[in-house]
Amino acid sequence: MAQKAMVGYGLAMILIGAQSYFFPTGKPSIVSLIAAGSIGLIVALLGFFASKAENPRWFYIAGIFFAFVGCSRFIGNIFSGKFTMYPGGLVIVLSLGLIALLGLGHVSAMRKRKLESAE
Repeated sequence: MAQKAMVGYGLAMILIGAQSYFFPTGKPSIVSLIAAGSIGLIVALLGFFASKAENPRWFYIAGIFFAFVGCSRFIGNIFSGKFTMYPGGLVIVLSLGLIALLGLGHVSAMRKRKLESAE
């Protein structure tokens, strides 16, 4: 489940970056294409490799880090008064959703390990 969410997040970020450059609502943004495309590609690859790994913990941690990086620019826009619902709001929702999913998966796995070691 988490691996598919990571791949989906990565593909969404790639699409958002491509849209901001090739089909912009304002002026084309090469920075958005590079940043969102890079983060999307990295997280999608992390999700793919996590599905093949015996212990995907570090892939998930890296996914959380890159999701945080992906939304940090837009969170800053909230405080500077430059916030827009698209793409900012969408990226924040997708990023926080992925962070929550991976974080809850970690908590669940730790609880399961703790119960198994207590037996």
